[in-house]
Amino acid sequence: MSVVIKRADESQLRDLVRLISEFWNEVATCASLNGFEPDSGKIEAELLEFLDMPDYAVLMATTPKGHPLGFVSVFQMPVQLREEPYAILDKLYVRPDYRRRKIAHQLVEEAKFFARSRKCKRLQSTFPAHFALPDALAFFRAERFYETGGRKHKLAI
Repeated sequence: MSVVIKRADESQLRDLVRLISEFWNEVATCASLNGFEPDSGKIEAELLEFLDMPDYAVLMATTPKGHPLGFVSVFQMPVQLREEPYAILDKLYVRPDYRRRKIAHQLVEEAKFFARSRKCKRLQSTFPAHFALPDALAFFRAERFYETGGRKHKLAI
């Protein structure tokens, strides 16, 4: 399957809001929060605030014809004294019908590229504390993220 990954902009807002709503619905289901409904208006407002920020990116995977497949959000953390620059891989989502086709891998590769372009030395992600995501954990391990204690997973880039 041919996949196009680009930094999202306002022209993709509707599709991105739908993907993020699907992401939150899946997280809510894993957390046994039945009946949860994401607030698409709030998601849209927050996206509009962040999409133009230079240190924040939402990278969207689509088919060549523009059908949305998934996304990853990544941002650079402000550097503290004596700390190397790093980026946070905030959210990663691929629609269920398109999983196991290397799309998430491609999204992570683009997130690494973005982080490197910001002079970051590592990529970090944190897993939820109150419920397990075994498939996500297996994916991150396969991508060579290592556990650093608690729920944090890091990858040197």
